[in-house]
Amino acid sequence: MIRESMLALLLIPLHAIAAEPATVAPAVPAPVVPAPAAVAIAPVAQAPANVTVLPPMKFLASVAEDDILGALKADPAFANLDKELVGSPLSLVVTHTVRPTAAGTAAGLLSAVLSGGTLGILPMVTNDRLVVRYEVMLNGKTVTVYHFERTATRAQSIWTAGSDGTGGLGKGGLEWVKSTAAEVAAKIRQDPALLAVRDEIQFYFPTPATSTAAN
Repeated sequence: MIRESMLALLLIPLHAIAAEPATVAPAVPAPVVPAPAAVAIAPVAQAPANVTVLPPMKFLASVAEDDILGALKADPAFANLDKELVGSPLSLVVTHTVRPTAAGTAAGLLSAVLSGGTLGILPMVTNDRLVVRYEVMLNGKTVTVYHFERTATRAQSIWTAGSDGTGGLGKGGLEWVKSTAAEVAAKIRQDPALLAVRDEIQFYFPTPATSTAAN
């Protein structure tokens, strides 16, 4: 019996007797990675809806050129209007005239005589018809035209008449001319004849500069 027990011990593998119990490594929690912060993306600027952008046009004016151009370009439809567009087939030409009225002619002559007789002490009084004309032209031919007019009476020195830098309009007349720019801009941008020219140009030469939102 003792001999059998000793034999059984001899038959047991030595590595089984010496083996130590397996050690289980403690679980290490995975590092917490913070979510990336949200990045604010600025909205893409878009052209205002229902705005007709007219094709490039050269700008010319006989009076207050910079003032009228600035007033027109304040309207998004005239973003392509520029006085430096040499050779452009389309142009917007602004001209003005100052003509004495029938009643103003006689009064003007009389006041001129009186003013001259007093060596300019008395002012020369005139009554004039002021006309400003906006004409859109394509290759020298009229596409559309708008004009504004008013009658104005003004007193001026006989010695400084015509040399005040207003083109004969006077300060009040010049301000009136500038005020017509916003009104004519609203008319031109909806003019059927000019819109037809714009559509034809866009058909043959499609570019973002002349593209428009739906009218």
